Amino acid sequence: MGGMIEKMKFPVMDQVPPIEAMVHTGSHHMLIAYCGDTRLWLFEDHQQAFIFLGTVPCRFSVSCLCYDSEAEILLSGTLGAVVTWLILPNSRSLQMAQTVLLSDHEFVQGFSLNGPQGSLLALCEDKVRVFTHQGQGQLKERKKFTPTANGSFITCSFTCVSQGYFYAGNKDGEIHAWSLDQGNFLHSFQAHSSSVICVYSRPETYTLLTAGREGIVKEWNLAFGNLLRQLNIDKDLQQLQFIDDTTFFCQTTHTFSLHHLPYFYSLFNVCGSAPEQVQRVCCGHNWTRILCATKDGLLRFLSPVTGDLLVITWPLLVMDRAVAWAYDTDKEELFVATGGSEVLVFDATRSPCTAKYLVCTSVNYGDRVRCLAYGQSHLGMGLAGLMFCGHDSGIVRILSHYSCARTEKTVHSGAVLALSTLEGRQEISLLCSYGMDDTIYLTEAVLQKNKVILQPINKILCACPLTHVILLPGSVGAITENCCWHLWYYQDFPKSSEAKQGSVGDKGTKCLHQCDITSFDVCSSLKLFVTGGIDGSVRIWDFHGRLLTELDSALHFGPLCFANNRGDLLLTFNQSLYLVSCLKLLPPAQLIHLAILSNVDDIQEVPKPFLPSFFFSFENIFVPRFVVYLGQGLKKLQGLEVLVNKRVIAFDNTVPHVVEEERHMSAVIQMGPKSHFLEDKDVTFDPKQNRPRHIVPAQLQLAGWDGLNPYHILCRFFGKGQQWPFAPDGYIPNSVIRARLWPEGTPIFLRYDLYRDTNWDMTKLIRHQTLSPMPLPEENISMKRERDKSKKWKRNFCDVLESLKNQNWTERKFDEGIINSLIETILSLTIYCSVDQYKTYISVLAQIFATYQVSPRYCSEASCRLMEDTVHPNPCIRELAWEGLERLGVLSHLFAIPLAMGLVDSDERVRAKALYLLIRVTGIQTKTMLVSLLKKQDTLEEMQ
Repeated sequence: MGGMIEKMKFPVMDQVPPIEAMVHTGSHHMLIAYCGDTRLWLFEDHQQAFIFLGTVPCRFSVSCLCYDSEAEILLSGTLGAVVTWLILPNSRSLQMAQTVLLSDHEFVQGFSLNGPQGSLLALCEDKVRVFTHQGQGQLKERKKFTPTANGSFITCSFTCVSQGYFYAGNKDGEIHAWSLDQGNFLHSFQAHSSSVICVYSRPETYTLLTAGREGIVKEWNLAFGNLLRQLNIDKDLQQLQFIDDTTFFCQTTHTFSLHHLPYFYSLFNVCGSAPEQVQRVCCGHNWTRILCATKDGLLRFLSPVTGDLLVITWPLLVMDRAVAWAYDTDKEELFVATGGSEVLVFDATRSPCTAKYLVCTSVNYGDRVRCLAYGQSHLGMGLAGLMFCGHDSGIVRILSHYSCARTEKTVHSGAVLALSTLEGRQEISLLCSYGMDDTIYLTEAVLQKNKVILQPINKILCACPLTHVILLPGSVGAITENCCWHLWYYQDFPKSSEAKQGSVGDKGTKCLHQCDITSFDVCSSLKLFVTGGIDGSVRIWDFHGRLLTELDSALHFGPLCFANNRGDLLLTFNQSLYLVSCLKLLPPAQLIHLAILSNVDDIQEVPKPFLPSFFFSFENIFVPRFVVYLGQGLKKLQGLEVLVNKRVIAFDNTVPHVVEEERHMSAVIQMGPKSHFLEDKDVTFDPKQNRPRHIVPAQLQLAGWDGLNPYHILCRFFGKGQQWPFAPDGYIPNSVIRARLWPEGTPIFLRYDLYRDTNWDMTKLIRHQTLSPMPLPEENISMKRERDKSKKWKRNFCDVLESLKNQNWTERKFDEGIINSLIETILSLTIYCSVDQYKTYISVLAQIFATYQVSPRYCSEASCRLMEDTVHPNPCIRELAWEGLERLGVLSHLFAIPLAMGLVDSDERVRAKALYLLIRVTGIQTKTMLVSLLKKQDTLEEMQ
C-alpha cells in the first residue's frame, strides 16, 4: 500500500559477534561493522538481503566508524590514530590508505562531516581536530579546537560558517564555542544536566539549539546566552538529528519521532541591549530609517532593508535622562529631550553622533519638554521642516535656526503628552497634540508676514484618556486607556479661526487586549495598525478594528513597528530586532491589495563608518548652550555646557555594547550636579576686590584650582567685542573650544600664560608664573637680547660646570652660601639652554644634592623648576626633567598626580619614564590603584 512502511527480516549468520559500530557506504550498497574482534565485517545492504561478504583484518580496536560520501573513503577511529580506508572497485573489500597518528595520543570517540569548507572533524576526547582531504584517502591536520581547561569527552559539534563560530557539546552537559577562523576559545556554558547529544545553530534567528540525553531540547539566545524556550521529548533520548532548519528526528530506546520547529521571524539586528522603543522615520522619497532606543542609553538608526547599523549616538551620561527624541531629516540633527527644559542636539552626519549644542527652550527650567515631533513642509523662506516640542505648561514651541520660525502657543490646559505629524513632505504643516486635559488639538503652522504662527483648526474632546495618538492623512487615530481604537476624520470639520469640538466618527472599537497596550504603530498604505500588549502579545488590525493576525508564540515580544509600507513587521525580544515578512503575516486579501499598490522599496543606505572623535577620550565634552526667547524670536548663547563622558562603545563583531570606565569621577576634573559655564550676565562684583567674581553653579576644578571659568577665558581669546565663530547652525566644535583652553592638546598640565588674570596655585610643587606673557615677536626679541648679552658668560660658566661634573665633590667643601648661589644660578640657566647644557645642569645639581645638605627652600625651588620643565615643548627636556627629579631624590607619593599626567604625554619616551617612576616611587602598578589614590582627599591636602 502506498505510504506504508514494509518490515522485512533477513537471516544473518549466527556466528556474527555483537556489533559495536556500523556504517552504511551509500552508493556502494555495503554495510561495514566492527564487532570487537580487530576485524571489519562486510555485508551487502538490504537491496542484496544483507549477504555476508567477508572480513578485513584491521589489527587494532575500532572505537567509531564514518563514511565520507564526498571523498568516498571509510574512516575509523582508535586510540591515538585516525585510519582511512578505500573501498575497492568491486565493492567487496577494503584497503587501508593512511594511519594518521595524533600528537597527544587521544582516544577518538567520533567523527563529524560538517567541518568548515568540507573538512573532517575528529572528536578526540576533550578536543576537536580538523582534517582536510588530500586525495587518495590521505588526510592532513589543519587545526584543533581545545577548551581552556580539561573537560569531559566531546559528544557532538556544529560548524556555523555564516557566524564564524564552532560549537561542541560534551558528556558533562557543557557547550563550548570557538572562533572558526582563529581557532581561539571564546566561552562555554552549562546547557544540560547530562550528556549533550546534539548542537545546532540557526543564524537566521541568532539562536542555538541543544539537546541533552535527559530528553530536553533547548533554544538559546546567542546574543546574551539566555534560555528562550525548551521542549521535553523523553527521559531516555538516545539520538537527535536535524534534517533541515525546522525539522529534526528523535530516537529513544523504544520510540522514533519527527518534530517540526517552525519560526516565522528572521534576525534583523542584534542591539546589545534591550530595545525600549522603535519607530520608522521618513527621511525623504523612498528613504526611511528605523530609530531604535535601547536600555543602555543609545539611540541608533538602522537600515529598514538590511538591518545594518547606520548611525549611533555616543553614550553620554545625560542620555540616561532622555524622555523623547525626534529627527530633523533636512539638517540631519537628532533632538533629545533630557528631562528638563533643555534639548540636546546631536550631529547625525557622523557615527558616533557628536553632541552639537544644547537648547534651553524655556527660561523656566521646571517647564519640562515632554514630547518632540518633526514635520516636513513647504512653508517657504528656507523652512524645509519644523521641530515641535510640547511642555508641562501646555505650551507647544517651535525650535528652529530661523528666527522667523521660533514661536510658541499655549495649546493645552495641562501638560502636552504627545505630538504627531504627517509622514513625509506635506503641502501644509499640521500638528496633532494631546494633553492632560484629555483633548486632541489639530494645529497648523502658517507663515504670515514673514512670521510662523500656530493656528488652531479643530479640537476633539476625548471621553477616555489616551495612551497613543497618531496623525494620519485625513484622520487621527488613537488607543485609549481602555485598550480601544478610535479613528476621527478631520476633513468633515469646517475650518475656522476658532477650534470646534469634534463629534464625527467618534466611535471606538471593542477592547483590543485584555492588558495594557505598550506598543502601537500604523501602516497607512494598507490601513492597518499593530498593537503589542504588556503580556508580550502582538495583534494586527484593520482601521475598522477587525483582527487580521495574532502571533501565537511562547516568546514575549517587546516594542514593535512596521519596517516599511509593505507591512513587514519589526519585533523585539531578547535584546534583538526580528523581522516578520508580510507574506507570513497578512491574510490573502491584504496581500492582493498590496500587489495592486506596487510600492517601491526603500533605498538601501550605506552605513557610516564608526569613527569616534578624539574628544570622546576626554571625561568632559563641551557644547554651546543656547537660551531661546521665543517672545522675541531670539536665540542667545549663554555659555558652555559640560557633558560628563565616562562610557565607551565596544563592539562584539557588529554588536555595540556600552562599557563604563572604572573611574566614577575623576580626581583631576570634578563637576557638580549642574555643570555649565555662564555668560557675563551671571557675573557679580565684589566691591572689596573691585573686580568681577564669577558665581557659577559648578566650576571646573583641577587639583587646587579655584574659580577658573573657561567660558570667559575663551571669550578673551576671540577679542573683546568680537563674536564667536559660529557656523550657521550655531555649532562650536570641541576642537575649537579645546584648542583655546588647552593649546598643547591635553587637559593635563595647562599653559600658565593662558590664565594670567586668575590667582590660583596648582600645588606647592609648581610655582605660579607671575610674569605676564609677551606677544610672540617681543618675546623672541627679548630672548635674543638675553642670549646675546650672556652668551659668553654662559659658555664659560657651562665649561666650568662641565669640569666640576667630572671631579670628586666629596673632596671639596663649600659653605652653604656658595651652594645656594650655585643652585640658584643653575636653575636660572635651565630656562633657556640646549639639551646638552640641560644635561650638564641636571648632573651638577644631582651631585650637589648627593653631597650636601641642601636647605628646604632650595629643594623646593629646584623641584618647582624641574616640574615646570615636565611640560616643556621639547620632549627631550621633559624626559630630562623627570630624570632630574629622580636624581635629586625629591620624588615621593605626593608626585602621583603629576606622574599620572606624564602617562598621557605625547612623547613615548616621556610616557615610559613617567610609568617607570610611578611604579618605582609610589608602588602603583595598576589603574585601579592609581584611581584609588587620586580619589583620596588626603593626597591633595598633603600637596597643599
